[in-house]
Amino acid sequence: MTRRNFLALSALTTLAAGCGGGGGGGTDTKASIVTGIVYDSLQADLQVEGATVTIGGASATTTVRANASSSNQVGSFRITGALIGTTTATITVPGKTPQTFAFQPAVTAGANSELAFYLNIGQVRGRVLDETGKPVKSAFVVVNTSQGSLSGFSNTDGTFLIDLVPDGTAEISAGSGSKIALKSMTVGFGINEAGDLSLQVDPNPNPPAPLKTISGKVTSATDSSAIVNAPVFLLRAGIQLETINTDAGGNYFFIVPAGSYTVQTIPGGYVSETKDATLANPNNPITVNFNLTQR
Repeated sequence: MTRRNFLALSALTTLAAGCGGGGGGGTDTKASIVTGIVYDSLQADLQVEGATVTIGGASATTTVRANASSSNQVGSFRITGALIGTTTATITVPGKTPQTFAFQPAVTAGANSELAFYLNIGQVRGRVLDETGKPVKSAFVVVNTSQGSLSGFSNTDGTFLIDLVPDGTAEISAGSGSKIALKSMTVGFGINEAGDLSLQVDPNPNPPAPLKTISGKVTSATDSSAIVNAPVFLLRAGIQLETINTDAGGNYFFIVPAGSYTVQTIPGGYVSETKDATLANPNNPITVNFNLTQR
């Protein structure tokens, strides 16, 4: 699973290919190199040692602490020869049930962007269609859980992938214009297929907006004026999860589950700033403001 690598991871948020064609198999065996790190979401994102990562028919074992170095981190892996076009990875920890995750972009020949997979948390994958069965691009997809809401947009082929979804009951909604689709499902670890969500005329065109769990404002220290279109990045364990630009009032927000994050902003002409943000409960949003000095 990627953090919208953003990975992803990759986003993000960069969304993985969904059902109806995502698949895990490729069609080519040209040389490819896939690297990444495996974390455990149930252990404060601790890097996982000695896990087997399988992508496109090729495997590698994550680095254990005794063999780690500055260029070979604990929990990292390097796979050569994965099938080109592959979009899923299966991770097996000794003595545990294997977990399969999706990622994007698909494996290509040569070196690929580094991936980050988080065990013991879910992904929701599916596709948004209109009334005629055609894919819908840029539909807004929200996954509501007992721990908060997560969101993303559908790709040009209508597919979507929402990462970091806690296990348990979830309500999925997809919307575009005045049309909406709803589905309930139980989420487990790894990929969870929501299938096709077919849009219909929304009987309630003004539903409550998802809770903005981390939000804030970016201003200038010179005169406290709002800094418009400032890029704001959300990271976890050094991996970029999402990015958003501030609005006309200098405001930004992210919709994420509980966890420890880092928020960073790097607007042109100002000194960049980074702040830690710990979200203990998604129902109790936190505010992270920036007051930046000009260069």
